[in-house]
Parts: sequence; structure tokens; C-alpha cells
Amino acid sequence: MTPTDDVHAQALKLARTYLGQEDLDGGWFELGGSSLDAARLVSSLEHDHGWEIALQDLLTAPSVAGLLAAPAAADAPEAPDAADAPSPSPVAAAAGAPSTGGADVLWPALARLSSSERLALAHRLLGDVLRESGEPR
Repeated sequence: MTPTDDVHAQALKLARTYLGQEDLDGGWFELGGSSLDAARLVSSLEHDHGWEIALQDLLTAPSVAGLLAAPAAADAPEAPDAADAPSPSPVAAAAGAPSTGGADVLWPALARLSSSERLALAHRLLGDVLRESGEPR
């Protein structure tokens, strides 16, 4: 589905809410976002607006605003080739962004899941972590 300008506006609004800031000119992790909130945003866009964005695209985009904003009618920039994508910052790498060397075996499998499947998996994993740590739910 090609999203409408309204869907782009809603996507930007949701991203600002999850990131807790207005400025979205930077990468998701660079702006302080978590992978769980990214999964929530992707799931919401798919479920509520019918716009599927790959979680990997959101997590690795050089600019959240650039990914979610409506492109200009005639001069929308072409999506960069994955080979040209910058490697994640050390913060992004530590937070679970995919490695550029292909050593991350789990990431491609997660990227193939639908956003709702990724969100369900994240919830299950978080529950397991909390149970094992003895933290209250």
C-alpha cells in the first residue's frame, strides 16, 4: 500500500511520541529509541493504517523523519542500496541493530516476521527476562 499524506503524518506523530521528542532527524537508536518501541510503531502502522514498514528499515534508516515523511510528488529520493547503508553506531550495535558484516544470524529471521509476530515475540522474551530476574511484572 502506498500511504497517504495523513498516514505519513500519523507515523511521524507516533514516532515523536515513542521517542519523546519533536526532532526526528537522526537514526532511531541515535534519537534514543528502543527496539521494543520501534516494533510497536511498525505494528501500529501496519495494524491501524495498513502501511507495512520493515522493522529493519526503521532501525537502520539514517533519518526517522526521512523514512516516515511523505516524499515529494516528483522528486522523491530513491531508497539507498543496502550495500551503501552506513554501519550502525556502537550504541545502535549494542542495542541490537543488525551488523553489517553478516555475522548476525538472528536478524534476517526476525526481519522476515510480520510486525505483529515480532511484537508478540518481544513480549514473550521480556516476560521470560522479568520472570528469571524476579522483577515484578
